[in-house]
Amino acid sequence: MRVLQGCVRYPPAPGGAETHVAALAEGLQQRNHDVAVHTTDLWSETPFTRRAMPSQVNGVPVTRHRARSPGGEAHYVLAPGMVSAFLAAETDIVHTHSYGYFQNSTALLRRRLRETPWVITPHFHPTWSMWGGARRLGLRRVYDATVGRETLAAADAVVCVSRHESELLMAEVGCDPAKIRVIPNGIHWETWTDPPTGARFRKAFPQLGERLVLYAGRLATNKGLPDFVTAAASFPEAELLLVGQDMGPGEALDAQAAAAGITLHRLGHLDDDLYRSAFGAAELLALPSDYEAFGIVLLEAAAARLPVVATRVGGVPEAVAEGETGLLVDYGDPEALGAAIASLLSDAAAAAALGAAGRERVARDFTWESIVGRIEALYAELH
Repeated sequence: MRVLQGCVRYPPAPGGAETHVAALAEGLQQRNHDVAVHTTDLWSETPFTRRAMPSQVNGVPVTRHRARSPGGEAHYVLAPGMVSAFLAAETDIVHTHSYGYFQNSTALLRRRLRETPWVITPHFHPTWSMWGGARRLGLRRVYDATVGRETLAAADAVVCVSRHESELLMAEVGCDPAKIRVIPNGIHWETWTDPPTGARFRKAFPQLGERLVLYAGRLATNKGLPDFVTAAASFPEAELLLVGQDMGPGEALDAQAAAAGITLHRLGHLDDDLYRSAFGAAELLALPSDYEAFGIVLLEAAAARLPVVATRVGGVPEAVAEGETGLLVDYGDPEALGAAIASLLSDAAAAAALGAAGRERVARDFTWESIVGRIEALYAELH
């Protein structure tokens, strides 16, 4: 089957949705489907940064169209080159990712003109979690009521990564529940077959302390990182380790930590091997976000046999079995966050039990091999 995947960014550009699309594209290609990816040349959206990146990634052909944006409160990623590419492509399935982006409008146009079956995976974030002021919020509401609603109505199937995401999508935008399939995120189990050790990471960063609490992901305004820094007062025996691309708040976090006497290490984006090794060097993972549709990093931590402390938001309770593979706290409560982290740092046996249970659950339920199979079955149903 010929499959066109459309997304706003694609590896090596970092991000959870980017990881999802790459895993799907590579998995389908390994199953002998003809996959082509159309994306932009964006490395990051905030700040708006373009980069020259490869036209083939792990054997998957990638066309990177030049990205543009009006900027400011009207920021919207435009990629005009996608229009002709989508319309001309000879493909059996169109699958676009990330609600509210240009590739979905392009796929909508193709669906009207060529009637190719179309799947959308929204990776939906609620209105209240978006960045920007009142004008941007107003634009989002207009978009949801018009283009967004039309997009979801025209798609042949809508794949949500959690039940919570599907419920939120129906409540905020409106979507025919008969079109929705809930298929979670996953991980490449073969890269986590053996839990990682911290040796390579420690060699690369010898300045780090012995006890580390890890945050892994983009440094963005919706990730609750100021709460993470505030919470660190509850566990002075450990240092904070932030791994991931800075989307803006990095310097403010440095200043907050310095003012509070907290040791914070902000290392930026790491290559894959160093990234995995960071999980082996840390004692637990914290994810204090205001919203996550799912959270692939939670599965990565579990595969590394690392317990997690996360906020009870979005699809997180579907990725973390509360009290079994990790601890969950309310968002916006740094005292509770700190107390939960401190409890695991002071109880090695409890932390190890959570980590072991998480690894077993991921191996059973969240491998990309099984998830790609479910997507493949959906394509066959629509084609």
